[in-house]
Amino acid sequence: MDNTTKKSKGGDYVSRVSVLSLITVLFLLFGSIVCAAEGGANLRRPISPEQPMWLVHIDTWNWADPQKIIDLIPEDILPYVVFNISLSINWDDEQKEFLTVQYGYETAKSWLRTCAENQVWAMIQPASGGLTHFPDYDETVDYEETIYAEFYRDYPNFLGFNYCEQFWGFDHPDFKVSFAERLVHLGNLVKLGNKYGGYVVVSVTGGHWGAALNPVAMIKAHPNFEEVLRNHPENFIICEKFTSNYGFHDIESVSLGMFLSGYAGNYGIRFDQSGWNPHPSRPDDPFPVPSGIGPVIEHVALTGQTVVDGPELIWQQCFRELPRVRTADGYIARQWGVFPQFENIYIDIFRKIIDGTIRILSREEVIDRTKVIFINDVKFGQQWDIYGSPQFFTKMFYFMDDDGTGLDQNNWFKKTGRFPAFPTAYKLADSIAEQFELKVNMSNFLEMANARQEIMRIFPKEYSGDIYAGREENCWITYNPYKTGQTASGVIPFKYNTAESIELTYSPYTGGIIREYSDRLNIYLNNYDPFAPELKTSEIVIRGSTFEPTWSYEDRGTNQEPSVITADWSEGVFTLTVQHNGPIDITIDCAGEGEDRLESFRLGKLVPPARPPFYEGPRQYEAEHFDYKFIEENVTNGIRRGVLNYTGQGYLRFGSNPGAAVRAHVRAPKDGTYTLGIRYSVPNVVVDTIDVYVNGIKVATPRFVGTADYSDWAVHELEIPLTEGANTIEFIAHEDIGAASSIYFDHIIIDGDFSL
Repeated sequence: MDNTTKKSKGGDYVSRVSVLSLITVLFLLFGSIVCAAEGGANLRRPISPEQPMWLVHIDTWNWADPQKIIDLIPEDILPYVVFNISLSINWDDEQKEFLTVQYGYETAKSWLRTCAENQVWAMIQPASGGLTHFPDYDETVDYEETIYAEFYRDYPNFLGFNYCEQFWGFDHPDFKVSFAERLVHLGNLVKLGNKYGGYVVVSVTGGHWGAALNPVAMIKAHPNFEEVLRNHPENFIICEKFTSNYGFHDIESVSLGMFLSGYAGNYGIRFDQSGWNPHPSRPDDPFPVPSGIGPVIEHVALTGQTVVDGPELIWQQCFRELPRVRTADGYIARQWGVFPQFENIYIDIFRKIIDGTIRILSREEVIDRTKVIFINDVKFGQQWDIYGSPQFFTKMFYFMDDDGTGLDQNNWFKKTGRFPAFPTAYKLADSIAEQFELKVNMSNFLEMANARQEIMRIFPKEYSGDIYAGREENCWITYNPYKTGQTASGVIPFKYNTAESIELTYSPYTGGIIREYSDRLNIYLNNYDPFAPELKTSEIVIRGSTFEPTWSYEDRGTNQEPSVITADWSEGVFTLTVQHNGPIDITIDCAGEGEDRLESFRLGKLVPPARPPFYEGPRQYEAEHFDYKFIEENVTNGIRRGVLNYTGQGYLRFGSNPGAAVRAHVRAPKDGTYTLGIRYSVPNVVVDTIDVYVNGIKVATPRFVGTADYSDWAVHELEIPLTEGANTIEFIAHEDIGAASSIYFDHIIIDGDFSL
């Protein structure tokens, strides 16, 4: 066996590469040159209404084990998921160091390798606001020589970079990047994405630091960035983000405007509980978990959002580390699970996209439905005037009556679905954008005055009541828009069903989707709240059915309290009383004598995206995710522990106990001999009292040569046999380990011929 030791500072260990792997790298490089010559690569993973993308976070704030997060995603959802490796930002201004995560590049590379091994798509989120783990470069730098191109070249599952919350933290004294410089950098990343077939995602939120940082300003005040997006919109994704607790309709307007005007190929939502603002009459109300149902189904179904990012906060709404468990053979294992709302709200809503209930509209369809766009051609005034949406103008259409505008607008619900969300843009970038029925220049007072009357004319009233109800073909998106704990009701005359009407009364924060057919209704309701588990009552009333409707229902949630539904048929009126806490499907067979009903409609039909190409590069497994027993400590958070230059988020202090052991679960695509690289540190002594076992068979007793200190990591390599599929690698101390110094393990890397 080959027993060698290499020094590895700061994770710079370069594993040996097989001949076949070298050929693969050369092929990718050559392919990149060809693609560049042809004007850009095809998109690695296309995003469209038929192939939406859900960015599910593997988050450093969650101290995540990427493998176990991947394993938590159901098989029917997984094809549409792109894992967002979220490095987050926790910067200590006094000590001038990152706290979470400490070594962004190494963590991103390690977790990306896990995603690649699993053949799942992934992006990296290096920045929140102006603060970032990765450097910003200007036009003088060849991006082919940077880590940004490295990720594209080395990982066939890599889809690009997610720049979160691009509205704050610029010109920070420790980072110094300005907003203008960030846009130069983002423009270069868009061009790099065009070459390799990837994306740049940018999420924005309220203009707390100034409207000059919003999407309109990105292209209105920065002509070079405008040119890049005009040339490569397919590689740019704009997301509205609910982080600041005000300005939601302005965020939606300017983000939607960037998409519909042709500067972004896709549009998304990043829902964030930290944006919650309780009603002034109920200032102590905590964030209500179901409050995200209405905005998500409305925006996805009616504004063409093909990207769902999150939700945040990940460690409170998505994933959590559970108590550690002891296995039958005595090992202690870390484990993760999902919050119940992640299953009963977010996964369940995405399943309504998969089954066609929610049909995502194309950009052209959203323009046809929206009809109106505001062009911000204002040249003088405050930032809100020059870059913002006409909030004082649009307030009368769909803002809640007790809500304000601008910095005083703090409710993401809309009072009516009669009017669509109105986009605001700087320019119309292509012929599709020119198809708006009404283009209103905000600098022209006469146009604005005339637009008010025209809007009232082209959007006739379709229902009555205080519920939100917005329609696209036979699909009604509905929700209770109040924060004050009251019910909301509305009467919707049927457009497709031949009965007369449906009347809805929703409990607080209930959202629903209604599909009308000539002789039946398919209704989806959701109000799931794990913190208020009692059943909440909503009511559905059908008028004008010529026979007593029949009905059925199915609870959709996980560990959901069974719903209670009762029906009444009296004097031609059918009433269904629904008591539930969670997602539920209801089918009502009903029909009447109505005439002149609409007939044409479309259901969504998704096409699962192709999986990434098989990854033939090194597999990396972080020691803080190993199973362990009788060790000194599993350091899951290595920050300020006196040890530097580790990868991932921590390391293992193996200790000197007899019987101490750790194990990793690895996979191989085929039987063969592979190189195991063990990254370790042990000051000033040699440790040769730990045996390596593969699948229960001892294969080696490595000689771990002493290092200068615990931050001075070395790599010991040896050859090991692996079988196709799952394998177990164990490090087990001799019984006579005695007083040998504690050895620390950072990670292992498996390399070799992975080709199939």
